[in-house]
Amino acid sequence: MDDNLKEINIALSVQTTGWIGFGISPYTGRMPGSDTIIAWVDASQSKTYLQDRFATGHTVPILDTQQDYTLISGEETNGRTIIKFKRKYNTTDSRDLPIEGGTTRLIWSYHSADPSSPEVFTRHEYQGTRSLNLFNVMPEKDKPPMPNDTQTIDILAKNVTIPSKPTTYWCTAMRIPVINVTAHAIKISPVIQKGHEGLVHHIQLYDCVFEDHLHGTSEDCDSENMPFGLDGCRGATLFAAWAVGGEDISLPAHVGLPMGGTTGTRYVLMETHYDNPNRQSGVVDQSGMRIHYTHQKRQYDAAILQTGRSVGPFQMIPEGLKLWQTVGYCPEDCTRRNLPASGINVIGGMLHTHLAGRALRVLHYRDGKEIANLANNPHYDFNYQDMMFYRKEVKIMPGDQLTTICGYDTSDRKKITVGGISTENEMCLGFFLYYPKQDLSVCLSHENYMDMLPFVNALR
Repeated sequence: MDDNLKEINIALSVQTTGWIGFGISPYTGRMPGSDTIIAWVDASQSKTYLQDRFATGHTVPILDTQQDYTLISGEETNGRTIIKFKRKYNTTDSRDLPIEGGTTRLIWSYHSADPSSPEVFTRHEYQGTRSLNLFNVMPEKDKPPMPNDTQTIDILAKNVTIPSKPTTYWCTAMRIPVINVTAHAIKISPVIQKGHEGLVHHIQLYDCVFEDHLHGTSEDCDSENMPFGLDGCRGATLFAAWAVGGEDISLPAHVGLPMGGTTGTRYVLMETHYDNPNRQSGVVDQSGMRIHYTHQKRQYDAAILQTGRSVGPFQMIPEGLKLWQTVGYCPEDCTRRNLPASGINVIGGMLHTHLAGRALRVLHYRDGKEIANLANNPHYDFNYQDMMFYRKEVKIMPGDQLTTICGYDTSDRKKITVGGISTENEMCLGFFLYYPKQDLSVCLSHENYMDMLPFVNALR
């Protein structure tokens, strides 16, 4: 990515000696409406072809009259084709799709043979789609090396038999092994049991102090068997989080999540959301999280701030609408009372809705004026929720306001959608990684019950 030239360089490497198709898809992740290229290497002529095309359906994309993709190089080596090219973030061509922040839906295809001519193509033999974060990602070269004293702690579900119902939140309480001197967690890795990728929707680790005899508790979070002493942990201070599609989270070299000692996390409640729409039964799960930590403390203690709209049934989204927006606030008064005079520095964030969510953004206001988007994902993918790391840290000062706006599409629904924990319900949340750590961990808004009551009664 070259922000100065507003240009992206792309390299495709495919195990084939035939043609390669690659494209940016609109929200659907499907071929119609996609901005595509088709490329191949004609070894007999030592010539590489790259064509800018656009798809109108499930047929060969149409050759664009304005060729906005520039070939850099092409080669065939040991049965593999490698194509390198570039294009502008925004070509201004109406047939091209702009490359924006947030989630980008990519499509790909290829064939084992070259086309018979530059105009005649045989239908692809292989195809697929993948959502990626192209802009706000930490490059591998920027990820700090793991210190030589790095250790790991696994926090895993204890052979949980996943209930045969659409939505389950399962709670596992664990006392972290004694760490006498405060250490820093520097990497968080999901440990998803093989074959259960479609069932484990998200995992959250809450920092919560509880009595030692509750260590090892493993219960349905919403059942009567859930110990009273763990009730206050859910929705409190978030230590770490992962959601479907996410990968390892490596923290920048100057921050770490404090563990042990007198000020760090010593107890966690792991909340695992099982999404089981097909009501599978007899599935036993041991998924969880792996914490990589070091005693070589970094410069700052980091933490997570949750913003948006409080989760609950008074979030109401009418049925049959292409767009409906929910708004949540972290108001000026909250940051004024809870943030230090020097403010906090936001490193990155993750946005979260459920199935009806299509676009999310968090606006940042200071002195009543909008500064910029703290986060923006205009093409949200429920199945790809990864941490976005900012290229430049964002400063939030006392008195600033954060406004979370979530857009939903309920055009295929026949009844109202309400907020809640089920996948069929909705949420509107943002999770932001920042430093230095403060006591403020949740900053949400909700409607007054009495104000909503007339509307609820009218729905009956």
